Amino acid sequence: MASKVSSPKDLPFAEARQLVDSADTILIVTHLRPDGDALGSALGLYHSLVAMGKRPPAVLCQDPAPEIYQFLPGAELVQTEPLPLEDWDLAIVCDMSQLNRCGPHENVVRKANKKLLIDHHVPGEEFGDVRLVDADEAATAVLAFRWLKATGMPMPPETRQCLLTGIVTDTFSFKFSNTTPESLRVAAELVDMGTDIRLINEEVFETRSYVSVRLLGATLSTVETTEDGKIAWAVVPIDVFHALGANDGHTEGIINYVRSIRGVEAAFLIRQVAPDKVKASLRSNTADMAKVAGTFGGGGHVNAAGCTVGLAPEEAIAALIDEIRKWMAS
Repeated sequence: MASKVSSPKDLPFAEARQLVDSADTILIVTHLRPDGDALGSALGLYHSLVAMGKRPPAVLCQDPAPEIYQFLPGAELVQTEPLPLEDWDLAIVCDMSQLNRCGPHENVVRKANKKLLIDHHVPGEEFGDVRLVDADEAATAVLAFRWLKATGMPMPPETRQCLLTGIVTDTFSFKFSNTTPESLRVAAELVDMGTDIRLINEEVFETRSYVSVRLLGATLSTVETTEDGKIAWAVVPIDVFHALGANDGHTEGIINYVRSIRGVEAAFLIRQVAPDKVKASLRSNTADMAKVAGTFGGGGHVNAAGCTVGLAPEEAIAALIDEIRKWMAS
């Protein structure tokens, strides 16, 4: 395994460049409830394409950029409303392995004449005329950087800031076990090019809004663990969530506090979205969270995943604990 990540996978970078060169109308799409890698990759490519003289692409996502990512250059460009169902020359799909993760933008992406996939998830749906996919890599932003560099596409400061944000956030500032030698090399190169890593760490990890701090405190007061202390969870209090006028972006990072409890091997955070439905964020360094999430129709990575569970909160907690235990034992 070590030798594999030390020698990055050969990918069809030239073919991907040809798709861009031959396209006039381009859209860039990333997954719902976007994280730093999703936004960093999509916006980074946007700035690169504009710098090379392409018509400004449409940047699509079901949800707007969360508050902590509003510092990213171009965060205000993200369009949440579906576009008219017309032909686009090229759809660039970032950081997702299934097109249903596009939400309301799925149809316009499917209708695009050509599709380019850039992703680091385990392959799901087979789509894309050209696929820049490496499930062993830490972040989609790493693959985007390698593509731009290999084909001589411009990387203005805005692109570099966005891509480094993607790498830093998906590795949790290089603390997660998904950190690869290549992700460290690419990050070092971006910093060497003058990209401000201090700004990223300050905005993402060291700054929270009043609403998110209040929500963090209320949520951490619900933390519980299994008897053996190996699984921990917390519930976002629905009354506090609504009273504060919070949104999903305000829950960003809470799961990492739950996971940090000494002795905990797996953690999850749930938020009730309907009487019999919760959203769950899953983290672990020992159990395959992508497999756990997949049981409930979700997905993600080995260490970090998410899903929606069609159960009331207490029932969802029990179901998640049972499924996590299965994968911890396997």
